[in-house]
Amino acid sequence: MELKLTWIIQLLVAFHAYPALGFQHELPRSINQKPTRIIGNVTVIDTPLVRAAQAYARQVSENFLFNHIMRTWLFGVLVINHNTTLQQTVDLEVHAIGSILHDLGLVLNGSWISSDRRFEVDSAFAATGFVEGQIANDDADSAWDANRLQLLWDTVVLSSEYRISLYKQATVATVMKGVLIDLTGQAYGLTTPEYDNVIAAFPKLNFLPGVNQTLVQLCKTKANTTYDSWQQAFGDAFVPHYSAVGYRIFDIITGI
Repeated sequence: MELKLTWIIQLLVAFHAYPALGFQHELPRSINQKPTRIIGNVTVIDTPLVRAAQAYARQVSENFLFNHIMRTWLFGVLVINHNTTLQQTVDLEVHAIGSILHDLGLVLNGSWISSDRRFEVDSAFAATGFVEGQIANDDADSAWDANRLQLLWDTVVLSSEYRISLYKQATVATVMKGVLIDLTGQAYGLTTPEYDNVIAAFPKLNFLPGVNQTLVQLCKTKANTTYDSWQQAFGDAFVPHYSAVGYRIFDIITGI
């Protein structure tokens, strides 16, 4: 049976147009003044960290997942290009790395996968750990202070929680918007040629079936991390003997 993400996508469509209402943070003047390159007909920031993150994601991810994270990044950049406020408030390097590494927790054979944390948390720790490892002996990247690392962590950990992330800092919200565009289609001012160019550069391949199967496997192997989350529905529907009863906030409050 081919599993479906239809119910999630319908929910996302209902919410994805909501504007970010989070407090805007003023960026250091030079933070986005970096070299650029063109990917999928989109001009993107080009730093050693971004290139390293892309190479790392390519190394550890299946094709369908890698193409998804690349589309997420490029769609997010296009959203920024169509919004002058975002151009002043999104940290482009954090946005790039957050987009590229936001699904490391779905690489279920990764050494960073825990037994007791949600996959988004695994992703966030893996992403910040990757950056810390890259900059450990590189004075040129001293701009990665604790605040910036926290922004990256928040960007990744909330990349599947649109009810929260769309109201966070612009960088966090823009990664979420890139994910939403990839799931629900053209939005946030993107033109049809822009959208089509990204899809042509990074085709969807077997994205939905691949993610479906990964989420079911997540519910099988890390069931305790999926209870009371949106992933629970996959366990309820497709994993024999899976049950969140006794682990939900509802159960705690009601004493069931």
